[in-house]
Amino acid sequence: MKRRIALGFVFAVALLALLVRAVGSQDIVAELSKANLRLLGLGVLSGLLALTFRGLVWDRFVSLVDDTMPRSRIAGIFLTAMFVKYATPYGQLATEPFVAYLVSRDGEMAYEDGLASIISADLLNYIPYYTFGFLALGMIAAGGAIGTGMSTQLAAFGVLFVVVASLVFVGVRRPIVVYRLVLGIAGVGRRIVGRFTDRFDQQLSAGAVRSRLDGFYTTVETITADKRTLVIASVYAHLGMAFLMLPVYIGAIALGYHLTLPVVAIVVALGKLGSVVPSPGGTGGVEAVVTAGLTTLGSLEPAAALTVALIYRLSTYWLTIGIGGISAAGLFVRKP
Repeated sequence: MKRRIALGFVFAVALLALLVRAVGSQDIVAELSKANLRLLGLGVLSGLLALTFRGLVWDRFVSLVDDTMPRSRIAGIFLTAMFVKYATPYGQLATEPFVAYLVSRDGEMAYEDGLASIISADLLNYIPYYTFGFLALGMIAAGGAIGTGMSTQLAAFGVLFVVVASLVFVGVRRPIVVYRLVLGIAGVGRRIVGRFTDRFDQQLSAGAVRSRLDGFYTTVETITADKRTLVIASVYAHLGMAFLMLPVYIGAIALGYHLTLPVVAIVVALGKLGSVVPSPGGTGGVEAVVTAGLTTLGSLEPAAALTVALIYRLSTYWLTIGIGGISAAGLFVRKP
């Protein structure tokens, strides 16, 4: 895993270097040289607040399932999850099962309970990309400022929303589909693994898998039934997103430019599309999409747009990598 992370970051740095070179490294240095450092500090503070509010969403859901788990433990697991998610290519696809294992390995919570609370928290933290994004898109469209420069990205954003909404609908409203899929995969895995060892025979049996799925959906029902927790967590998630967007706005002001909040919201939402790049956290791809959005919708020159994108990522992504890395190191050395 360490080697995979290292190779991923080498690839990410190479992508960033190519992007900077294409735009013009000297122009970017010139932009950075005139930056207001105090305002940049506010951007970092905003990134910290974004991380804090997203962590509070985790705290609400995990505490609802297990109110005996210390908040410091929840915070450590959350930061470790963020590090794993951002430090590995396509880390979002496998983070939740891995972190659920971290929660269950000390006997603090059943694996399926941890998985349900973590997936619910991550999903709620993901929703504001669309609420803010579509609200901003409507405001920009009303002003007739969209044009055709971002049509591909906007179409992809809409398609991604449909895909995510469909998966959530199936997962919540059509659990029979999930049962069949998971039981089928477990059955195939059991036959393949059974050729080499019978160690996982019981864990992959239909009865055991079905029991875990029952526990997973029971926990999901517990979470969705608590309306007060859902409302509070939703407020936290949207505050987290608001502070995640602010470094773009603050970064532009620090360089002497002005962006409207709808433009900031839509470019951050569209930046999620950059995660398709197979690098840690979509590094290189996210910066490219944000730069394109700021150039097309924000009317910034490419060098200024990329500089703002780099400030945004430094205040959010790289900040999370640093803090999450420290937390992950502490969590992994605490127990073998």
